[in-house]
Amino acid sequence: MDKRIIIVVCMLVRKTVRIPVHYETTKSKVDRLGRLTARLTYCISLINGLVSPETSLDRKTLRRLVKDSDIVQKCGLSAGYVDQCIDKVLWAWRSYEDRHGEWQYMYDRAVEDHANCGDDERGELEKKVKRLEKNEPSPPVFDHKVSCRLDFRTGGIERGENSFLLWMHVSTLVKGETMDVPLNPSYYHLKQLEGAMISDFEIIRKNGRYYAHVSTTRFVVDVETSSYGGIDQGLNRTLAIVLLPPTGAGVPREELLYDEKRNMLDKYDAIIASLQSAMASARHDRARWLVEYHKMSRKLKQLRGKRNNVSVYHDWLLANKAAEYTDGYTIAIGNTRFRQAQYRGNGMPALRKRIGKWSYARQRMFIAHKRAERGLSTMLVDERNTSNTCRCGSRLVTRKYLNGASWLLCHSCGSKLDADLNAAYNIAARGMTG
Repeated sequence: MDKRIIIVVCMLVRKTVRIPVHYETTKSKVDRLGRLTARLTYCISLINGLVSPETSLDRKTLRRLVKDSDIVQKCGLSAGYVDQCIDKVLWAWRSYEDRHGEWQYMYDRAVEDHANCGDDERGELEKKVKRLEKNEPSPPVFDHKVSCRLDFRTGGIERGENSFLLWMHVSTLVKGETMDVPLNPSYYHLKQLEGAMISDFEIIRKNGRYYAHVSTTRFVVDVETSSYGGIDQGLNRTLAIVLLPPTGAGVPREELLYDEKRNMLDKYDAIIASLQSAMASARHDRARWLVEYHKMSRKLKQLRGKRNNVSVYHDWLLANKAAEYTDGYTIAIGNTRFRQAQYRGNGMPALRKRIGKWSYARQRMFIAHKRAERGLSTMLVDERNTSNTCRCGSRLVTRKYLNGASWLLCHSCGSKLDADLNAAYNIAARGMTG
């Protein structure tokens, strides 16, 4: 009998789905959710007060500190809830340490450069050092309502068989008592939960409504790819995509994708600017200030929310297009930090205004996630010098601008190519070499 061992390589895809609490939920259940999240916030703030930068960040140490401080008795929460609050504080402090470590490295480099620079660079580096001093990450502070991730110890997400298709099952503040809160999932939410494992969830209150942020995990079989490709995020073109031929002898595929959201964002920006101007003029009129200011403030908040929704929606559409176009390829994306480098005082206000609508990091995350759902891997590579180096490797190039586009003319190989596509070629090559 022929026995064969088949090895299947899978990719772990994690995703968070935000599902609103059903609008027919009784007021008593909503009030109990409010009291529960308030008590969790109180417990998190008490535990956070026990931690300092010198504290060892592990569960054993924090559990000992919690036990010595009688926090369980002060909060009146079960051991499961307290453990989840400890996990929240641990995550916040570890995230703070990572961000502070990156900041410390950049600050030390800036101070060293300032000490060794010449007189012509001293003023610019002084601005950089002062800007970094102002942007030093601060330790975690929980001065507003915040929740923690809830798992099987204190609750779960369960399917229903009646008119309510999904329920949130949670323990209450009363020992041994639980409650079931109906959720209002859409078809999209149900499709995302289909075939996925629910690891935990979080109760979030936003704009007067409660939501369950459900974390899902699914295994996707890795798809065998035929070749490599590169994606460059540009200023005039949103994405420049290059797909290299599988055999190395064919013709590469090139595509420029444009973002359709800019006109919509310009419209919202104009409305928001006019409303902000009206609010500024209302400050000088006391009667108008008292009557109209709160209305305008509420409207401004709604417009900002709509603008953010438009931006996220179009980034998601762009990620779908990119994932469909690059299907069957291993893709490398340039990990740019160009926007973060454009700080106030660098002498280029027009450029900072242009890149204010950029959402590079979110687009990269969406593209990588949509490709992961198809079983395709995505790499982030350093894109330094990819736009001013010819794909043949030569730096003897001339860059020209024509009709809003940038072109690269190589004096070594004689090629003339769009600068964004040229960068995508170089990014694809870096992805191949690792």
